[in-house]
Amino acid sequence: MSTEYLQQQTRKILLNDDIDEFDFRNAIDHLFLEDIPDCTIAAFITALTIRGVNYNELKIIREVILAHSYLITPKVSGSLIDNCGTGGDMVNSFNISTAASIIASASGINVAKHGNRSASGLCGSADFFEHVGFNLETEERALIDALEANGFSFLFAPKFHPNLKRLSVIRKQLGFKTIFNIIGPLCNPCTNITGQVIGISDPKIFDLISNAMIKSHLKKIILVHSSDGMDELSNTSNNMMLSIESGKIEKQEIDPTLLDLKIVKREQIQISSIVDSVKSTLETIYGKSTEAKQDIVALNAAVALIAGGKVTEINDGIKMARELVKSEVPKTKLRELISCCGNVQKLDILEEKFSL
Repeated sequence: MSTEYLQQQTRKILLNDDIDEFDFRNAIDHLFLEDIPDCTIAAFITALTIRGVNYNELKIIREVILAHSYLITPKVSGSLIDNCGTGGDMVNSFNISTAASIIASASGINVAKHGNRSASGLCGSADFFEHVGFNLETEERALIDALEANGFSFLFAPKFHPNLKRLSVIRKQLGFKTIFNIIGPLCNPCTNITGQVIGISDPKIFDLISNAMIKSHLKKIILVHSSDGMDELSNTSNNMMLSIESGKIEKQEIDPTLLDLKIVKREQIQISSIVDSVKSTLETIYGKSTEAKQDIVALNAAVALIAGGKVTEINDGIKMARELVKSEVPKTKLRELISCCGNVQKLDILEEKFSL
């Protein structure tokens, strides 16, 4: 009966028949039922990809996924933010949002960095943390303890969304991008998250995501995209930033030259391997990288500081980010996390290897 129901909804989508909110929500819920064959789920996802989704349907998908997730409510005071992107920009940059998140947490903002291994690039946030000694299999309680004690933690997505594992396998077998490629950053498992920076590689989904998230419980959401295709703000081109706060959406263009930043070539912020990405990311956290890489991290840390309510202007955020790096507090934040949730000797080895 469940299989027939999902097949019925798939036919509706393919025929462009109306599918009301109840049936759509029920259909998404059916994707998590074990008795439905993979091929039936694959057909539904394919149909949805061909037709596309509206903002209300994206909102429903997010709500259903969170209902099937392991949710946590860390006991923290003040702002609790996340900073991650949809990926898929194929730029091969280092872990910019990860470095920016750690630096922002050094300001006193609580950061629950939600992420995964790379799907299309060389090094995802989980790949970085694993290389520097973080144990991706750390128990949830220890991750919460780290966040509550130090104001920063890494939340490995598969640990909190185990029911998405089967869907992930089916999506990989399909071999093309689906709506589920952009849903991950919208599903931080913290119930009390107050702000978020979401990097978007495809500007066509700006309106889709902003309208889907405008009625969420988050106080401030910032969507960012660089004109040359990165899911971050960049010092390689002009940028677009969209802020959502109190039910209002504000869009603005961000010109690096107006922010005391030099325009650089893309290759100046690119990497060629996982090791290169880990090295560059650590160097920016420790304040020992090139001006181009330090600047792009400071720019993105500034936006995280805005999401967390530390500053209201990007220029002020850049100045704060630079001062935080000089203070070496971000370096300490990273070490504290690895000490709580991994093997800090791995970090020691890398620091010596990279002369940090």
